Amino acid sequence: MPYLEQFMQQWKAYLSNEFTAHGFVYLETKDGDFFDIKANSLVYFSWLRTTSRADDGFDELRDAIAWKMLERQLRELAKKAEKGTFDLVSKLHLEENQIQIVLNFSYDDEQHIVYVS
Repeated sequence: MPYLEQFMQQWKAYLSNEFTAHGFVYLETKDGDFFDIKANSLVYFSWLRTTSRADDGFDELRDAIAWKMLERQLRELAKKAEKGTFDLVSKLHLEENQIQIVLNFSYDDEQHIVYVS
């Protein structure tokens, strides 16, 4: 699923920017990009939880849930993008590389989750 990889890279770029803005370092390992993205996401969610309203009653388990929910959203959007791209290419006679999908990420501090649009 090429769009999932593209969307994960967009999340990674968002994370890297957030880390830089708040004085953190995005850590990369030899375990691969997916592992690095997940590990850094959990660090980010932990930091968000402790610096926002989400700290009331949430713990590390909620960080893992926030990651799963984000991952699920990215997977679902990737499926939709695959189908939508195919439809656009066939109906409008576009090249696939002419279609660019840019995601927006927003944090809900009451729910302690990231929404993707």
